[in-house]
Amino acid sequence: MENRIIKIYHELFLGICSKEYLSKECEVSIKTIENTIKKYDDIVYSKKLGGYHFKSLLPKKISYHNYFYLFKDNLSNQILKKDMVNITSRLNSEEKKIIIDTAILSNLSKKIIQINTAINHNASIKISYRGNNKPKETKYIQPNQIITVGSIYYLYSTYDTKNADNIGEKRQLAFNSIEDIELVEYKKDEIFKTNQRGNSFGSFDDALIVTLKLNSSVAHFFKREGLFQNPNYKFLSEDSEGIVDMDMVYNNKLEVIKVLQNWMPQITLINNSTQAQEILDTIDENYKTFLSEQKKEPYISSS
Repeated sequence: MENRIIKIYHELFLGICSKEYLSKECEVSIKTIENTIKKYDDIVYSKKLGGYHFKSLLPKKISYHNYFYLFKDNLSNQILKKDMVNITSRLNSEEKKIIIDTAILSNLSKKIIQINTAINHNASIKISYRGNNKPKETKYIQPNQIITVGSIYYLYSTYDTKNADNIGEKRQLAFNSIEDIELVEYKKDEIFKTNQRGNSFGSFDDALIVTLKLNSSVAHFFKREGLFQNPNYKFLSEDSEGIVDMDMVYNNKLEVIKVLQNWMPQITLINNSTQAQEILDTIDENYKTFLSEQKKEPYISSS
C-alpha cells in the first residue's frame, strides 16, 4: 500500500482532517488527496464537519504507529513499557509505513479501536452494558479516556444528553461489559478526550493520599520492577538504610488495604489521619476474621 494512504489512515485515526491539512501533511495537492481517498470506501467527506473521517468507528486499516500507542499501556511491567517506547521512538518513523488490517484483530482490539476513534473524533456512542449481576442496559455516552489496570481495560465516560437520567455524570465502565458499540453523532464544538490518572474506581481528580514506609527489601523490589512509575505511587525519600517513604494515591481504601495486607509487615502506614485509622481498623478486623475462619477449618493430614 502506498505511503500516502497509510499516512492518511494514520492522520484520520487521530481526528477529522480537512483536505487542506492532509494536503500539507502528505505534501501533495488537494486534488491528489481527493483522488487517493476516493479509492477507499471506508473514508468519507463531511461538509458539516469540514473534513474526512472514517465511515465506521472501526476503520478497515490502522497504522502500526497508532496500534502500538493504543496497546502499549497494556504492558503492566513499567520497565518493559519504557523499553518498547524507546524502541519505537528510534524506528525513524518506519512504523508509520506499516499498516494493519483490522479484520484480523480480536474483538477486544476492535472494541478498543472503535472507542478510541470515537474519542478522537468527539463522537457520542450507544452501547449495551451489562454490569455485575445486572440486566443489560442501553447507555448513550461520550467516551473520554481508556485506561488499563494491570491487563484489564476501563473506559472513563460521560453520560450523554440522550439518556433518560444521569446526564452529565462521569462513570468508569469495564470493557468486558461493553457490547454493541454504535456511532450516534459527532459533536463538532466539543472535546471528549481527557488525559487523567486513575484506576478502576475512577480518576484521581478527587483522590485521597496516604504515606507508606517501605523497608529496604520491598523498596528494592519496587525500584527493580519500576513500580514507582505507576501513577498510584510517588517516591518521596530514602534514608541511609534504604528505607523509602512514598505517597500512594487512591480512590477506595480497599486499594491501600490490599497493598498493606500483601506486604505486611514490610510496608507500614505512617499517616495520622481519619482515613489511615479506618484502613488500619479494617486490616485488624480482616486479620481477626481470617484467624477465626482458619480455626474452623479441619486439619487434613497429607500422609
